[in-house]
Amino acid sequence: MELQQLQYFLTCAQEGSVTKAAEALYTSQPHVSQVIKTLENELGVVLFHRSASGITLTKEGEQIHFYAESILKNAGLISQISRDASVPALRIAANPSSSLAFLLGDFIQTLAGSNLTLHYRECGIEQMMELLQNRQYDLGFLFVPENKRAAFSYLTARHHLLYTPLRSTDLVLHAGRKNPWYGKPSIKPEELSACSFIQPEDDFFSVEDLLTEHPLFRSGKTSLHTLIRTNSDHLMIRMLQQTDLCNVGSFWLRNNYGDYDFTQTIIEGFEKQISFGYLHSDDHFLREEAKAFIEELTRIIENDSLAR
Repeated sequence: MELQQLQYFLTCAQEGSVTKAAEALYTSQPHVSQVIKTLENELGVVLFHRSASGITLTKEGEQIHFYAESILKNAGLISQISRDASVPALRIAANPSSSLAFLLGDFIQTLAGSNLTLHYRECGIEQMMELLQNRQYDLGFLFVPENKRAAFSYLTARHHLLYTPLRSTDLVLHAGRKNPWYGKPSIKPEELSACSFIQPEDDFFSVEDLLTEHPLFRSGKTSLHTLIRTNSDHLMIRMLQQTDLCNVGSFWLRNNYGDYDFTQTIIEGFEKQISFGYLHSDDHFLREEAKAFIEELTRIIENDSLAR
């Protein structure tokens, strides 16, 4: 069986006619008929019902059609890998982070003319681990709350991943100019109950879950008044700009939202409770492009005179 045979078979099924399939394949009708007949002989089944009005799949043909589509799709993906092998690529998965997006933009600019392609996806930690384990991405940048470190360590071992911390950071309140906490240096956990929030979609490793360690939250006497849940960093930025909504999140660089006019108010008692770092496969050598970005990011963090 050859891939060309499967392509002819799928085209015949799609067109409902050997003649139309031949036109679509830029070949002759007798040639298509011979290819299909040869495939039927190899498989030992009849693939099509033939009539004056055209052809339709037999029961066996319908089953084979499903698998043939998968085979050709996977063959295409394999071919794409071989075509991309000579092209330098940086494949990064990350928790939503405007800072990382800005830094990636700056990094790509420094490599102008290098023909580097960037694949970037924002996702939760559990999905990130799957992407890294399956070698779809090279690096995963993430924030790990201290109260989930045991579970995180278990999952990284199960997925054969290594975690390298780059910085310990704080749990903070992100606030725009319309929020009364804008520019304030700190806030007590119990004062959060007076605020309204926009938060990322629920995830087992959500940094806001650190608040469950506080007696008021643990007892259920107070909780975050969350009006919006989203996986869109763009919506997060717009809401912080245009409304009095705020966000509980992590802090690792002072310009956490780049050029946007937001401030980070430390939530008292939750300093240095979040680890920022990266994941990669424990048996996979990092590409040179990935190593270069890690080195640049490490340099920025170490030299960030504005970072806490």
